[in-house]
Amino acid sequence: MRNILLVDDDKNFAQILKVELEGEAYIVDVAHDGVEAVLNFIHKVYAFVLLDIKMPRLSGIDALKIIKKLNPHVPAITFSGNAGKTEMAEALNCGAVECLAKPFEMGDLKTHIRNNVSKQNDP
Repeated sequence: MRNILLVDDDKNFAQILKVELEGEAYIVDVAHDGVEAVLNFIHKVYAFVLLDIKMPRLSGIDALKIIKKLNPHVPAITFSGNAGKTEMAEALNCGAVECLAKPFEMGDLKTHIRNNVSKQNDP
C-alpha cells in the first residue's frame, strides 16, 4: 500500500511535499488541519502519516494521539518550523517515528517513509 496522509496548514509547503512524494509513486491525500486529518484517517487506510505539529483547530500532536488510537501500527512523522524541543519530544512519545525541524532534507524524509512503509509491508 502506498497511501500517505499529509497534514499541514501551510498549503504551499503541503503542495511541494505532495508533488515530491507523488514523484516516488505514493498516493498522497492532503489535509490542512488536525480535524481534517482525523476525518480522512477514519475513512481511508494509510500506509504512512505526515503531520505538522502546529495547526489550527487540532494540533498535529492531538491528531496523532487520535490516529494512533485508531491504528497504533501506522507509522507517522511529525514536523514543525517553530515547535520547541518539548513539543517535538511529546510527538515522539505519542508514537511518531521521527520529528523533523523545517526546513528538512527531502531525501531524509523520503528515506524515513520508504524504510517505514517497507517494514509495514514485510511479512
